[in-house]
Amino acid sequence: MLLLAVVMSGGACSQESSSSPTAPTGPLETSGPTLTPPVYVTLFTHIEDNAPAGALGTPASRSAYARMRAQLIQMGQMAPQSGVPWSLQPDWKILEAARLYEDVEMTASTGGLNVFRYLRDTLNVVIDPHSHENGGYNYTDVAYLLELLEVGGSTVIGGHIWDPSYPQFSNWERFRVPVFGERYPSAVWRGNILMGSGTPGHVNDPVVSGVWRPRSRFSYFEDDPTGNIAAIGQWRRDIAGIVELTERYSSGLVPATCMLTASFHVTPGSLSNLGAVQSNVLSPLRSLRNRGQIELTDFTSLISTWRNRFGGEACVHTPTTTSIREVTPQLPTSTIRRSSR
Repeated sequence: MLLLAVVMSGGACSQESSSSPTAPTGPLETSGPTLTPPVYVTLFTHIEDNAPAGALGTPASRSAYARMRAQLIQMGQMAPQSGVPWSLQPDWKILEAARLYEDVEMTASTGGLNVFRYLRDTLNVVIDPHSHENGGYNYTDVAYLLELLEVGGSTVIGGHIWDPSYPQFSNWERFRVPVFGERYPSAVWRGNILMGSGTPGHVNDPVVSGVWRPRSRFSYFEDDPTGNIAAIGQWRRDIAGIVELTERYSSGLVPATCMLTASFHVTPGSLSNLGAVQSNVLSPLRSLRNRGQIELTDFTSLISTWRNRFGGEACVHTPTTTSIREVTPQLPTSTIRRSSR
């Protein structure tokens, strides 16, 4: 039996509105940190299910994979040099490509390791599953492919459609229990950390910061103290939004008992211009961190911090409201395994 711990990230929405989170009730009196905390920021990249280009097994696909591989290594080297943690969240196609192409010739530049092991074990890149659940692959299949490549262990759900009014709704509630694979039906996985909270094309994503346990698909922004899935708010997805959150702390608009969160997506296309990533993303983040205004982290570590420093106190912060509730964390360890089903 194969066994690994997993982490997830994602988001969801309320049934009543697809344009903004359900307005929380007024803040509740709580106990928690008394000093102004930093904003917790995650930097990540999604590799979509159309990469690498071309049909798997063809020379064109191998060439495209080799180019993307080189870019990932360069980004993986640059981020730690700047002191910025980076999370890579690949979909199924690049993982199947790695299984095909990571041969002796390909791994010569990475000490005999496949690129994902090299990124994780040598460059300290965090690797989580990401899935649009197309092409016959679901999240469990992606988590299983990561295990086959020896980089499994995350329970992050690396993005999802949170609004049940969309046909593409991801039905995140199914992860209350373990889910079987589609391409690999003997694999079983359960994620417990949602990040992303997206809409199709990211045209109507909610602006929300904080950590909470969604009650249901129709009450996504209401915390359920007994819930076994945590959600992480991404806020505005840009540097200006991160600065805005730090100012909300310093002005007293948001109490120190509320853990504020934000994420920034380094797109695959931007990996071809790492100079711009350095100047426009990594350098500003490093400056904010050096001033003590933010803490750079990954999604799994963020949840650990939420439990240990904030006592698992749920907080949902929108541009106009803040809802805080003291709760007891209930995030059981998740596993992926092979089933005899």
